[in-house]
Amino acid sequence: MILVSACLLGQATRYDGRVLAVPSWLAQLPSNDVLALCPEVLGGLTVPRPPARIVDANPGREGLDVLAGRARVLTMEGLDVSAAFIAGAQAVLERALAAGVTRAYLKDRSPSCAHDPLGRNPRPGPAQGVLTALLLARGMEVVEVRV
Repeated sequence: MILVSACLLGQATRYDGRVLAVPSWLAQLPSNDVLALCPEVLGGLTVPRPPARIVDANPGREGLDVLAGRARVLTMEGLDVSAAFIAGAQAVLERALAAGVTRAYLKDRSPSCAHDPLGRNPRPGPAQGVLTALLLARGMEVVEVRV
């Protein structure tokens, strides 16, 4: 079973409500092998919602720092939405474990899903999202999909 960020499969779960074009290689995955989830929606955030970013984190450990309470996820207006991001990530992790997920394809630059440990993404964003930190801690393979 493969976990995929719901927005990468064309679901309108992005913060701005836009639908992304589905990468052709993702569209070819057998649907019975894919678990499409959005941690932010599962954490209780709405669509659309204000954009958010991780603050006060160590570069490359952003998601871990949020989970440990050393960093926060804030909207551009300054509202702390860390609890929603953590709850959503935990909900995805529980469902992924129950489904036997071993690999995840997650959206780039997201405070939930980013995974850019080598800093190769040319556009700004965290190197590690909150969900990514949880999945990696459980030994799952995480692949960042740039869109």
